[in-house]
Amino acid sequence: MDEQHPPQGDAELVWAKAGAAPPVVSVVIPCFNSQELITGTIASVINQTLQGIEIILIDDASSDATVEVARRAMEQSGLAGCVVRCGTNGGPARARNEGVRRSRGEFVAFLDSDDTWLPEKLERQVALMRADPHVTLCGCQALWVDQESQREWLLFKDLPTFNPEGWRLLLWRTYIATPCVMARRDDLGTAPFDARLRVAEDRDLWFKLATNGTVALVQEPMVRIRVSRGSYMSKHVELIRDHTVPMMRRNMALFADKLTLRERMLALGRLHAELGRSMTDGPGPWMKGAPHLVWAAILGDRTMDNLTKVIATAPWLRSVIAVLRRRRRGVARAASP
Repeated sequence: MDEQHPPQGDAELVWAKAGAAPPVVSVVIPCFNSQELITGTIASVINQTLQGIEIILIDDASSDATVEVARRAMEQSGLAGCVVRCGTNGGPARARNEGVRRSRGEFVAFLDSDDTWLPEKLERQVALMRADPHVTLCGCQALWVDQESQREWLLFKDLPTFNPEGWRLLLWRTYIATPCVMARRDDLGTAPFDARLRVAEDRDLWFKLATNGTVALVQEPMVRIRVSRGSYMSKHVELIRDHTVPMMRRNMALFADKLTLRERMLALGRLHAELGRSMTDGPGPWMKGAPHLVWAAILGDRTMDNLTKVIATAPWLRSVIAVLRRRRRGVARAASP
């Protein structure tokens, strides 16, 4: 066992059901205060066309009824698996590591507690991975869903089904989201996620898996990913700076001899853009976010888009727009009979 990534010492087995045979796929679902959504998430696994599935649900010290709701859903499902409750909150990396440690399948797939799968997701991915033994990371197309406006947009465009150089693209383009991932159990080991990372622990692992083989993608949407303004990332932007940036710099340093100057610039530019947009989209510090957008533009990441973002989110411009809107409404009211 890797001493840097121990299993949750306070993990308590709440419910378990053994299968008649080893599963083909172990589905790992970490959750925290997910009582409203976890039943639908589990249902999307129950409805998979693939036979031979186990669900390993790790509750990360929820304060609501997530464990009870999940246990009832699992009992009714008929699937093998277990529900585990952690006594203290350790973050998604520790929860997923606990799930991987308990998994028995040939493959492991990851699903977040607020997202759902389409029925053929696992069957399509298993077929791709068995078609090419060099595939170490398998993703799929997904739909990001904005819960407020009900808009949907695709995770990626124009990418090949098999890509031996997929790791390069992962440096500056997150085209594989966590609920889309399937990997071989033997490639993951006992604790694949770096528990020291509070964010980007998944992106770090996907990069490591991709550098050891081929990245495969199911081209059709197989996952619906819920986007929320109140997400963990939107509330903790500083974690991107403190965890994601150093993590990506370490990975780039490991493969510096294989990366061109242009590729390194694009990767750093995209990181600065992520920071800048996260800061300037909300009520956060524009003066801290704007420089990141400028750096992204200088490094060649969507230069005009990022510079436009700097101007459009400036506090003085927002104030002017607010005044103009109030005046427009006043004029409209005065003109109405």
